[in-house]
Amino acid sequence: MAKTRSKRLFERIQKGTQAGDAKRNAIIPLYDDTSFFMLSNEVARIASEHPSTGLTIMVDSQTAGKVDALDAARAVCDNVFVFGEAPTAWLSAENLTSVAALDAMTDMDRFLVAISSDMDVAIFGRGFDEDGEPEDKHRFEGGWTCRASHVRSIAELLLEAGGLNSTVDFAEPAPATVERTSACSTQLMALLAQRLSAQQHDVAMDKQDLFSVLDILKAISAKRRAHDILFVFVERIARIVDTARCSVVRVWGGEDKGHVLASHEDARVHDLIIELAKYPEIRRSLQTREKVVINDVWHDPLTRDFAGQLKAAKIGSLLVVPIVLFDQNVGSLVLRAARRERRFTAREVGFCEIVAEAAANALERAHLFESIQKANERLEYLAITDGLTGLYNHRHFHERLEEEFERARRYRVPLSCLMLDIDDFKQVNDTYGHLQGDNVLREMAARILRTVRKSDTVARYGGEEFVIIMPQTGAHGAAAEAERLRHVLGSAPYEGMPEEVRVTVSVGVAVLEQDAMRDCEAIIRVADGALYRAKHKGKNRIVVAGPEGDVP
Repeated sequence: MAKTRSKRLFERIQKGTQAGDAKRNAIIPLYDDTSFFMLSNEVARIASEHPSTGLTIMVDSQTAGKVDALDAARAVCDNVFVFGEAPTAWLSAENLTSVAALDAMTDMDRFLVAISSDMDVAIFGRGFDEDGEPEDKHRFEGGWTCRASHVRSIAELLLEAGGLNSTVDFAEPAPATVERTSACSTQLMALLAQRLSAQQHDVAMDKQDLFSVLDILKAISAKRRAHDILFVFVERIARIVDTARCSVVRVWGGEDKGHVLASHEDARVHDLIIELAKYPEIRRSLQTREKVVINDVWHDPLTRDFAGQLKAAKIGSLLVVPIVLFDQNVGSLVLRAARRERRFTAREVGFCEIVAEAAANALERAHLFESIQKANERLEYLAITDGLTGLYNHRHFHERLEEEFERARRYRVPLSCLMLDIDDFKQVNDTYGHLQGDNVLREMAARILRTVRKSDTVARYGGEEFVIIMPQTGAHGAAAEAERLRHVLGSAPYEGMPEEVRVTVSVGVAVLEQDAMRDCEAIIRVADGALYRAKHKGKNRIVVAGPEGDVP
């Protein structure tokens, strides 16, 4: 219903300008209220700085309250008509006439009419409220004209609607009116041209920012690791926004230290510790959860105490933007940018906020990816390791043995297999308990790992048995390694066991026979047989199986 009433006044003004020579299209359209108020302010300025005879101004109450220059223009007017409630400062003026809001008016109507002996200008329009119909193309629709016939027609329409048409005599146009009106019209056109140019510039900059955001999104979407995402993030921002320093800092709740996770200056930075006491801008952003912009670090109250340090670092402006993540377990992240001289503009701050939000989404995906990856790695680890000792399990041992067996046969290189069994391990369990027996197994596994080479594969074969694959190792080397292991495992006491008690092992050693052994199971059978004979010969010894019998 409000929309219909607003149309009534606006349509009456439009109709009033369609008489006579209106077909020449003397009404210049306006499509935003910013332009309306800009032109209104300029008309008021011209009227106040170049007063003329018989100046009459008609204005709606909203425009009267928003256009500052109208106060000075009112002072030089013969008549001022305010439709609606006049500004408080105007109420005592003798030239003021307050007109009740017209039946056809709403708060969305805007107009300013200025008429004098050498000036005729009318600016008018209507805004649409939030209840405007979907087909509305613009949030504001209006126009302006300096053609005297149109201006005076609009003025008469307003006065008639307010019941005042018989009380006002407009000043007659002076000979210089055309020149003055032309100058005014030129000035208003210049203002509109400047605004259009600024809008085009803003559109171009917005387009450039959009491409920059898309470029950053494309770059970080190709990354899966959080650090890689953060480095691309700060490196691109430093280049696009032109900062001397750009980094991402993480702070765990309650800590007095920050962790620099990425810096555009060095891709290797991933957990640099900083003292938050020296970074008040970061602390403020964490406290308020809002961006912090400081364009004069030497005089701003927040950074004044650190002016000397910032000056030494050649930093003049600072920007801190929160990176909001839904996962609070990763701490609080902020983007911190520093600049030597130039201020951070509103456009640059907005750009950083947009990109920070995009980075937050990418980080969420990266953390999810890394969590899944770690979970898969953990599952894979559990699938191939023995839960008690941390050594490879029986299944993985066979996979590795098959690989080494095929490699040794293909390239005709030696391969040895050691099988170890703890002597009298049942007695250890019966005497000291199964928990102590588990401790012995764990410590023995650790001693084996410390003793063997990195190229060797150690596994728990089952129970108290261990097995070792030794690539490119012949009988002599395998025997020496077996003897060394026997000594390391049996010469020192085990934790939780009496000092005088020793836990020993027997070792069976098998060496690949290139022509005799056709599968990897053969070398295991030979090692197992050698172990059996070591046990049979008295335990705590090694037996090396050879093609023609045990090697002495």
